[in-house]
Formats: sequence, structure tokens, C-alpha cells
Amino acid sequence: MQANSFFRQQGGLYLVCDGEACAKAGIRPTDFIAGALAGGARIFQYRHKNISATEYAELLQPLAVLCAGAGALLIVNDHAAVAETLGLPLHLGQDDALPRQLSVPYGRSTHNFAELATALAATPQPAYLALGTMFVSPTKPDVPQARGLVVEYLVRTPLPLVLIGGITLENVKLLPRSERIFYAVIGDAFRFGATREGICEYAMKWRTTVV
Repeated sequence: MQANSFFRQQGGLYLVCDGEACAKAGIRPTDFIAGALAGGARIFQYRHKNISATEYAELLQPLAVLCAGAGALLIVNDHAAVAETLGLPLHLGQDDALPRQLSVPYGRSTHNFAELATALAATPQPAYLALGTMFVSPTKPDVPQARGLVVEYLVRTPLPLVLIGGITLENVKLLPRSERIFYAVIGDAFRFGATREGICEYAMKWRTTVV
């Protein structure tokens, strides 16, 4: 299933399971994903910086099993070879090279119209775009806020758009709404506790108050 067609079938939440954040909070990524699935989340990206591709693949595989069993979408961050091997979508940063002959759908981070144009000119074209940051983000404190670009992005491309950067249950209400807009959440997912039950509660709260 192509990432863009799947996005159009799902609503709202694009939940980032960050391996380093999970370790700091004291929750296993498997419990994070399992809790979110129980709460109704269906789009995930697994991000884990500063580890090898081999380590990343080992940590990713049980998450892939959980997501496949629930019919959820799991997106690989950065590691193209892992995405290709497992047949999973890939997410690339704005400066990451596009692998030759990439066979899986991918998304691309952007921060401005110049990066948008570069992303759209690529072959193959991305299946979705990400735009950040929306609010002050602890993971990207030096990136200018880009809320004012959202509406024009929707005009310039028909692709799904993932908004990222400091998004919470409260401030998401300040962002534009569209069936093509999705909201990436990282740290706010822990607000009800770094447990399977806490992540489940967060996903359920999102579905009842945001979507």
C-alpha cells in the first residue's frame, strides 16, 4: 500500500516513537507502540539516532510485527536499506540523499518553499511531505517556525502534509485543518505517563478531542 493512499484513509495523528526519548522516559518502544495501537493510533515513525543500521533494524522488527498485526503503518527514519529490506516506507530529512532506485514510498522533511521545490523535483517524487517547525521544538530549537507556510503548501502540492515541531493536544487547535494534514507528535505523547496505559490514553484523547 502506498503511503499517500494510506494517509488519506487515516485521521490526524502521526506518532513518532523516538528510541532515545523512550529510553530516557523508561518505556520500551514495543510498549509505546502497543499502547498507541490500543488507543487507536495507526501511523507511526520509528526514530532512533546515534545507533547503527544493524541495531536500528533489530529494534524495529518487533515494532513492525505489532504494526502489521494491527494494520498500521510503520515508517522507517533515515535507514533506507532497512526500509527496502522490510518493505516499509522511509522518511528522509531535508538534507538526506535520495537513494538510487528506491522501491518503497518515502516522505521528505522541508522547512521552506525552496526545500519544497527540491523535494517535488525529485525522482521518484515523495509520497508525502513534512513541514516544520510549527512551534518551539526541543528537538529542533534552531529551526524557524513555519506555521505561516501551511496553507500555501497545500496549494503548491496535492501530497499529504505532516506538520511537525512542538505539537500538543492544546496548540494543534491553532493549526490549519485538512484531510491532507497530519500532525506529528513526539514528547507530548508522554503527558499521561511513560507507560503502555499512558500512551494508550494519549492516543484515545487525540481521537476524541482532535480528530
